[in-house]
Amino acid sequence: MLQIMCWVDPEDFDYLDSMSKRNEKVDYYGYLFEVEGGPETGKSSVVKVVVVELVNAKMVVGLAIPNDLKIEGEFKIGFISHYDPNKDIPFVCKLSNEVKRTNYMGDDLEKLEYIGFTLEKFYENKGAKFYLHDLRGAKSSENE
Repeated sequence: MLQIMCWVDPEDFDYLDSMSKRNEKVDYYGYLFEVEGGPETGKSSVVKVVVVELVNAKMVVGLAIPNDLKIEGEFKIGFISHYDPNKDIPFVCKLSNEVKRTNYMGDDLEKLEYIGFTLEKFYENKGAKFYLHDLRGAKSSENE
């Protein structure tokens, strides 16, 4: 099973931990968000972000993934914080079949910034904290 670790603020970590201790189920919804486009002089590319809404925890995690990574079935997110870096709160989830798509002209970093800003504002208006983690890794100069 794929496992992804996510760093969160201590107050969100404590809230998830208290839910876990009370055996309270975390309601969630996961989907994929894709942004396609390219710079004016370059070829088009796609940036993919897995979005997991932890509804009753009022927290959302966005995971920018490499285009060759396919997430099928269940996967695990481990939440950690500097509050207690030796402890993680595991959470198993899976994605729905929903894929949200939009276009944005720019390079991959600009598309990721667009996704992050858009989702942060959207979820802020719903009273939820948004975290964005880039899991794509650094590109070498040979790949650019």
